[in-house]
Amino acid sequence: MTKLLPRAKVRADLHRLLMRFGIDTRKKRLDRVVLEQVIFPELQRDTRMHSILFVGCAWYTLHYPWVFRDKDFRTMEIDPDAACFGADKHLVGSCESLGTLLSRGELDCVILNGVFGFGLNTPDGLNRTLQGIHHALRAGGLLIFGWNDLPAHAPFPPFSVEGWHCFEPYRFPPLKGESHASDLINRHSFHFFLNRPSSIGK
Repeated sequence: MTKLLPRAKVRADLHRLLMRFGIDTRKKRLDRVVLEQVIFPELQRDTRMHSILFVGCAWYTLHYPWVFRDKDFRTMEIDPDAACFGADKHLVGSCESLGTLLSRGELDCVILNGVFGFGLNTPDGLNRTLQGIHHALRAGGLLIFGWNDLPAHAPFPPFSVEGWHCFEPYRFPPLKGESHASDLINRHSFHFFLNRPSSIGK
């Protein structure tokens, strides 16, 4: 676990304060620009997207609960020391355990960005995560999957696992496609999916 150093905490507190006044001191990569300036506004606008889970917390995401203050915004992070960067409704644990932590169909949207290849590194782990997301998302709920197609952060082809059968590609209106390559340097891309209805209980 990474302990939050005093200098990092001061930086985080300063970032939180400045963001309230519209001042952003981060050096944002292109993928973060797309996430925050294109994807987030669409989720804010869409009244169907009320319960949103964002997986992964760090100092540069700590203002996201404020951005989604009119939504039921939740966060999840495996490192308990990063809980201070999360929402009021925060889960400490691995995304592989989502299926046991949330009720069936209680979410409208899950954002899984920058997790694959950064801890979520095995086919079994990704399968468990996708099955948990399928469980927690309502039918027709939105999954946003962002990843870096680089050898250091792509331990295997992510779309090769069978868990994706629970989802169908979705054409995300603002980006006019089912996927979007946002950063040629980090080879980061976003992929959009709708949750298929579950056959369990039918």
